[in-house]
Amino acid sequence: MKSSISSLPRIPDDIIIEILTRLPVKSLVRFCCVSKFWQNLITKNRVFIHSQLQNSVNNLSGFSNVLLLNSDEWPSHCTCHENPDIQPQKLAEEVMRASNNLPEVYRLIFRQGKFTLAGCCNGIICLIKYCINCPSRDEKFVVYLCNPALHQFRALPPGNFQALSYISRTSLCLFFDQVSDDYKVVRITPGCNFWLVDIYSISNNSWKPFSSEIVPPWSQPQYLWERPVVYNGSAYWLGCCIENWRSYILNVLDLFQERIGEIVIPDGVQHPHLDFFQGSLAIIGWISTRKKGLWVMKEDSRTAAAGGGGGGGITWTKQLVLPSAITFYKPIRTVGVLFTEKYLMASFEGTVISYDFKNQKVEDQNGVILDGSKRHEYVVADYVPSLFSVIPPPLAEEEFSHT
Repeated sequence: MKSSISSLPRIPDDIIIEILTRLPVKSLVRFCCVSKFWQNLITKNRVFIHSQLQNSVNNLSGFSNVLLLNSDEWPSHCTCHENPDIQPQKLAEEVMRASNNLPEVYRLIFRQGKFTLAGCCNGIICLIKYCINCPSRDEKFVVYLCNPALHQFRALPPGNFQALSYISRTSLCLFFDQVSDDYKVVRITPGCNFWLVDIYSISNNSWKPFSSEIVPPWSQPQYLWERPVVYNGSAYWLGCCIENWRSYILNVLDLFQERIGEIVIPDGVQHPHLDFFQGSLAIIGWISTRKKGLWVMKEDSRTAAAGGGGGGGITWTKQLVLPSAITFYKPIRTVGVLFTEKYLMASFEGTVISYDFKNQKVEDQNGVILDGSKRHEYVVADYVPSLFSVIPPPLAEEEFSHT
């Protein structure tokens, strides 16, 4: 028997690695105990981790929906008598339970409440807890990162702006920095005539504030219309002028050069929403009482090469108009960030449908029913399990040893 085993040809390491990149995350996590080499490959080799994620996305065959429950309490009503980590951890565990019966990639439908969804990027979920009545300033605004597939969950350090009285107006977004190969959280806090910005880095486990306050180029104060998104190294977010609620501004903040500008949005667009479409930044909004349109942002190549970010050289191209027959539905999300090009909507009764841009078809979402009276509280994110850790590098190996 020994001679027959020893005579078997040895499989080259590169072939083994290629096979492993095509396996689901839950299998790879179990394989960490095979050998030290496999553990380091699966938990630390960034090329391997990126390849595994890309294979999961490339092999996407379909979507399933996961409805995540959340506390009904809003910030003005919640207290801190319970463990503040319990609810986000339960949500992460719910994602894990769903992944046992669903495809590798699926759509999270999350109802905002005591906790809000700040972003979902490559398997990492960012949650925010607001608690206006909490006595401790560190408890009023807490940011969580979790990777359900790795059973990882942690609260981030509070950072430098925690003592400010207007922290409740803070907005965040999660993004992947390709330059530093790191996941980061951008926190934007509006003041009276300026913005305070700091960025959290997983690799450094710390918040780094911008060198100075960001003074907007406009004179009118504004409210954040919705949370920011990051595109090509800049943070974009829509603001609504306080003095004119029908006037919207698209802010653009260069995260590397620390400068801010504004971009004029398409004429006549009301109640705009910022998202992605076919890899580009897009705005979708009402163009009449019955129709919605979608515009894709184009940036002049010369402006981009010169380190654009101030809004110059920007044009908008109308890609499509949603049929008036379906615009009576209340949208809970527009276009999928990574995987789909579908407009998700909920009726007054809470029934969820989607409009397929490519095929121009309306599709039922497998009988998903929301609370129709509170459908505006729902957000949606595309989720794919990944091996990217939310634990800073010095602690990552210890965390994996307990999974």
